[in-house]
Amino acid sequence: MRKRKILIVEDEKIIAEDIKSTLLKFNYEIPEIVANGEIAIRKAEELKPDLILMDIMMEGNINGIEAAKQVYQEFGIPIVFLTAYSDEKILEQAAESSPFGYLIKPFEDRELRATIEMAFYKSKMEKRLRKNRDFLLKVIDTVPNNIFVKDKDGKYLIVNDSFAELYNTKPKKMIGKTDRELIANSKIKTVDLESIVKDDLNVINGKKKVLIPEESFSLENGKKIWFQTTKVPLDSPDIPDVLLGVSVDITALKDSFYRLQELMEETVNGLISAVEKRDPYTAGHQRRVSLLANAIAVKMGLEKTKADGLRIAAMVHDIGKIYVPAEILSKPGKLTSAEFDLIKTHPQAGFEILSTINFPWPVAEIVLQHQERINGSGYPNGLKGNKILIEARIISVADVVEAIASHRPYRPSLGLEYALNEIVSKKGILYDVEVAEACLDLFKNREFSFSV
Repeated sequence: MRKRKILIVEDEKIIAEDIKSTLLKFNYEIPEIVANGEIAIRKAEELKPDLILMDIMMEGNINGIEAAKQVYQEFGIPIVFLTAYSDEKILEQAAESSPFGYLIKPFEDRELRATIEMAFYKSKMEKRLRKNRDFLLKVIDTVPNNIFVKDKDGKYLIVNDSFAELYNTKPKKMIGKTDRELIANSKIKTVDLESIVKDDLNVINGKKKVLIPEESFSLENGKKIWFQTTKVPLDSPDIPDVLLGVSVDITALKDSFYRLQELMEETVNGLISAVEKRDPYTAGHQRRVSLLANAIAVKMGLEKTKADGLRIAAMVHDIGKIYVPAEILSKPGKLTSAEFDLIKTHPQAGFEILSTINFPWPVAEIVLQHQERINGSGYPNGLKGNKILIEARIISVADVVEAIASHRPYRPSLGLEYALNEIVSKKGILYDVEVAEACLDLFKNREFSFSV
C-alpha cells in the first residue's frame, strides 16, 4: 500500500522536525518541510502531497490562511491548520479556507494522528461527493431542457449546458450572476425580467411550486422562442432559500399551434362564406356578435384560452341556420309555431356541423348552448345558471344586443337603447349578471361600437 504524503509547512524548525519524526513513526511519507506560504504553494503543485499540515502564523508575505485558500482552490489538497493561538477571530478567518482540521500547539502524538486520519476521511468523502456531483452535472448537461438552480437574490448556483447556450456563455461563467447581468452579452434581445423575478420570489417566499405555462424570449436574429417553465423550492442545508427550475422549449409546439389556428381560421371563414352565399344577413350578424362578445370577454378579464374559443364560436354561432329555409329566415311578420320550432333547431344543427371539426376549444358545445338562458327558459336543453358555459352566456347577451340594434330582413332596427334596456330588464333573469354588466359598461363608457 502506497504511503500517504504529508507536506509540513512550519517556520519553527524544531517543531517541524518533531512533527516529521512523529509522522514517520506512523508510516506517513514526508517529502519536505517548508517555512513560508509562498514556497508552500509552489511545493503543493510540485509534490502533490495527500495532505498539508499548515502553520497559520508564519514568516513571509503570505500567512498560512491565504496559502491554504490558494492551495485548496487550485489543487484540492486538504489542509490541517497548526496554531499556537486559539483566538476566535483567527479561527474564523481560518474557517473561510475550508480546512479539514485544527491542532492547537502543543498537541500529543495521538491527537496529531487522529486529526490527520479524520482529515483524510473527510477529504475522501468530499471527493466522493464531488465525483457524484460532477456525474449529476454531466447527466443534466445531456438533457435538452434548461435546468438551473438560483438563490433568493436571483443568482445562478447551477446551470446546465443547454441553458448556458441560450445566454451565449458557459455554465461556470453564469454562476453567481443574475439574469440582468447575463442578458447584455447573450443571444436574448428582450425578456420580461420583472416577471422572472416575481415568479422566483413567489417560489422562494411562498415555498410552493410555480408553473409558467409559456414565456417568450426574443433573440437578436428576430426569432422568438417559447418555454414552459416549472420552478420548485429546494431545501438546502448549506444554502437556504433556493429554487430549481426546468424549462422546456415549446417553440415547435407553439408554431404548430399557430399553424393549426390558421387552419381553423380558414375552416371557419369557409363556413362563414357558405352562409354568406345563402344568407348575407346571418354572416354579418355573426361577425358583429363576435366583435361584441370579444369586447365583453376582455372587459371581464376572461382567460385567453376561453377568449380564443369564444371568438371562433361567436363567428359561427348561427351556422345551424344553413338548414333553415331562407324564406323563413327572411319572412316579414310573425312566424308560425311550426316555423319557430324549425328556427329553434339551429343550435343543435350547428353543434352537429361543428362536432366534426377537432377544435382545441369546446366550440360545438358553446354554439349548442348560445340560446340557453340562466333561468332555464332557453333551448334546446333548458340549462340553468353555471350549467351554461361562460362563453355561451357571453354570446347570448351579444347576440340579443346585436339582433335588436340591427336591421333585420323583416323589420328595421329597434335601436341600441332598446337593446340595452332589454339587457337591463332581464339581467339576472335571462342573462348572466356579470356578462350583462360588462356589456352595459362597454356602451356606457363608449368602449365599444358596432360601427368600429
